[in-house]
Formats: sequence, structure tokens, C-alpha cells
Amino acid sequence: MSFSLRIKELREERGLSQAKLARELNVGTGSVGMWESAGEIPPVKKLLVIADYFGVSLDYLVGRSDIRAPFSADADAFLSEYCALSPAKKELLKTLVQSWK
Repeated sequence: MSFSLRIKELREERGLSQAKLARELNVGTGSVGMWESAGEIPPVKKLLVIADYFGVSLDYLVGRSDIRAPFSADADAFLSEYCALSPAKKELLKTLVQSWK
């Protein structure tokens, strides 16, 4: 899924208009419209703000992954998708990751 579809999906899930999202992100309303319709992608710094606002990973936001939450927030989903580990090893790795927070 592309960035334009993801940003629109996330905005609609929250029941936000383009204007409301623009105010929340401190950008012009036209910017949100361009992101959604023309496929314009904002600079990396703004992508990080958007990802944090919606609580999703940058990879999810730009369509590189279907895992919404950043690794630290959703270790189980990450491990299930990217690691072929036994349940015991997954639990150990999850415990280690949580101890680094």
C-alpha cells in the first residue's frame, strides 16, 4: 500500500478531515490533500512526526510493512513476521527487548 493510501486510511480511521489533520500536524490543508491525491511524500522529519502522531512505524506509513506499531511497541508482531523462532526463543527475545527500553 502506498503512502497516499496509508495516510488517508489513518486519517479516516480517526474521523479527521484533511483540514483537522493539517492543523494537528502544523501543515497547510493543501499539503494533506497532495499527500493523499498526488502521492507527494513529505520530508523525512515530517514523516516521523506523522508516524508518531498515528502511533505507527515509519515502514508502515510508507508502505514497506503491514505491521503498524513500531518494533518496541509490538514485539510479538515483529517477531511473528520476521523471525522464524520457537515460542520459547521469541519470549526470551521479547524479554530482552523490553529490558532495553
